[in-house]
Amino acid sequence: MFERILVPLDGSENAEIVFPYCADLAAKFASTVILVTVSEAATVDIDHLYRTYLEHARGKMRQHLEALMVPETVTLESEVLFGDPAREVLRIAEDKDARLILLASHGTSAEGPWLLGHIAAKVLRATKRPVMLIREHAPEAALEQRKLLRRILVPLDGSKIGEAALHYAVALAKKAGAEIALMEVFEPVRAVGATGVSYNIPEDESVRKSLLSYLDHVAGPIKDDGLKVSTAVLFGNAANKIVEHAEKNGIDLIAISTHGRSGLGRWVFGNVTDKILHTGNVAVLVAHATMEWPGYKA
Repeated sequence: MFERILVPLDGSENAEIVFPYCADLAAKFASTVILVTVSEAATVDIDHLYRTYLEHARGKMRQHLEALMVPETVTLESEVLFGDPAREVLRIAEDKDARLILLASHGTSAEGPWLLGHIAAKVLRATKRPVMLIREHAPEAALEQRKLLRRILVPLDGSKIGEAALHYAVALAKKAGAEIALMEVFEPVRAVGATGVSYNIPEDESVRKSLLSYLDHVAGPIKDDGLKVSTAVLFGNAANKIVEHAEKNGIDLIAISTHGRSGLGRWVFGNVTDKILHTGNVAVLVAHATMEWPGYKA
């Protein structure tokens, strides 16, 4: 599923927080890792500078792979690109048929040649390929135990489109021995009474049971594959509840679709995903709801 992983770098140490995650994924999926950086000016001196940096980055990646004792199963490539950073990242993702774009949610603008955070936002909006954003350094305990992904949260909205990220989450969970945590958030309707005062319709136990029934239905085949699955239904603002649940329950990755259906008590995935990407520190895997891959099913 993640046979080719594209890693954009901006020359900053902040951008390199993805390396442990990249090595872990590449080791599990025997991936080809493609490290790239982009120069907006094409000169011989700049080309040499950037190639030197990428060779340094390759060395760091090899160290992470050697720590996992699987460097021979992973192929490392690197390439200096020239032009508009976002466009070049998107272009090479297509040229190399990247199955995952993995990058830090922000770099260090004072040190890096381009603003990685801005690039991440542009890439997310434009690509149909799955994107994983890393927001902070991997915990030392997880690195020592080689268990970066122990619990993967998959927010759902009841639609098939909203289940796009589930396939990726299950594939990762199988490789990592991780637990899948399924959740759905029901946003109570705000209504206006005769006095013009708005109020929230209270939580409805019948709604909770209905949503739990749906989550149990989704969880069934995953449990049959031998994975541990938990379910939760929450009421309130979808983005806030997802982030709170992730931080309170030891979630290592939120796997979410870019959009789903809207309707009574439902939420638009694109809006919620955008809010999640700007809140909290948990890594996020964003899956485009209309993209199909060979071997898409876990």
